[in-house]
Amino acid sequence: MRTAHIIRRFAFSEWGGTESVVWNTARTLQKKGNPSEIFATRALSPVQDEVKNEIQIHRFDYKYPYFPLSKEKVRILDKKGGNPVVPGLRKALKKGEFDILHCHTMGRMAAETRAAAKRLRVPYVMTLHGGYFDVPPAEIKQMVKPLKGTFPYGNIRDRLLGRRIDALKLANGIVCVGENELQPAKDHFPGKLIIHLPNGVNYDYFHDYSGTDFRRQVGIRPDRKILLCVSRIDYQKNQLMLPEVLALLGEPWHLVFIGAPTAEWYVDKLREKVRLMNLTERVTMINGVPPDSALLPAAYHAASAFLLPSIHEPFGIVVLEAWSSGTPVIVSQVGGLRTLVRDGETGFFAPTEGAPDEWAALIRKLDEDADLRGRITEAADAEVREHYSWDIITDRLLDFYQEVQRVYRRR
Repeated sequence: MRTAHIIRRFAFSEWGGTESVVWNTARTLQKKGNPSEIFATRALSPVQDEVKNEIQIHRFDYKYPYFPLSKEKVRILDKKGGNPVVPGLRKALKKGEFDILHCHTMGRMAAETRAAAKRLRVPYVMTLHGGYFDVPPAEIKQMVKPLKGTFPYGNIRDRLLGRRIDALKLANGIVCVGENELQPAKDHFPGKLIIHLPNGVNYDYFHDYSGTDFRRQVGIRPDRKILLCVSRIDYQKNQLMLPEVLALLGEPWHLVFIGAPTAEWYVDKLREKVRLMNLTERVTMINGVPPDSALLPAAYHAASAFLLPSIHEPFGIVVLEAWSSGTPVIVSQVGGLRTLVRDGETGFFAPTEGAPDEWAALIRKLDEDADLRGRITEAADAEVREHYSWDIITDRLLDFYQEVQRVYRRR
């Protein structure tokens, strides 16, 4: 089966959960004899087309149809929330002779995917990666902030070109990465083929790491106990709470953030809070790492605990990475994390906001009780090995593709 994966941006220097899913899905499909290609914009990437690990990656020129729009605002939209016009996408997809199109984004690129699928006479599916049903209004308001005071001439263009369609409503199948979105999707789109398909992880890559000591690599004192947060530096991820947790714990704890920033103002706010709390010497911020960097598994193996205090979270691939590395996790009880983590068995839940003392208490508990830590990490390891390998996930995706094709042909 020949598949095309459509994603808004795909830059190895600006890696996130959606990019990881698309990349590992395409690679595993290819390994199983199903040729796959990736189609994206050139947002945040200096490279147009390239072949990496035998996967063809296409990147297209794009624009945001608003006037006026500064370069700074374009970059903000590139990082998060952009809805670009991509003139070359539909034509390129139509040339591909694909059996199925898989769209990992919404808006205009989804509409182009739908139009290409119609011309090719093949089905298309869409994956909900970003909390389609549970994004807080405050976050939506923040995402559209760069467009304030601009004229949306793209709305007129969309009407003229017939792009104002609900591509999700018309999709032949929908994939929900978070179990919490499965029932809302079924209620919203009755009769449609919808599946809950979690993300996967390269278990061996994280589990078997035995390379350079992380503390030495990044200049952290060897006596420090590391608290790790791997995620985009973004208001959705709620990292601003973690310096308060660190202050409550005191020495010898050290907090490490790893992730590409998607909101520069939020990064500045986080740095300023660390400075004002006199924690600069006990906080390390690493501006993202490429997907094949050994620094990431090194960080997980060095950490005493992994923390993810997100306000909302569709799934949480980083939890799978921590589990594979033998690192206990403490997360917010939100979104897909509610069903991914079993409280007290494979990790712990802590309040999303306003309770850093509860996070600190759980960290101390894990640190002081070796038996508890062993039970948690052992159960998490079994969970990730049994359910979350990319081979298992991709086999289920192939079954779903085939079901979508069968229904499409009947109709």
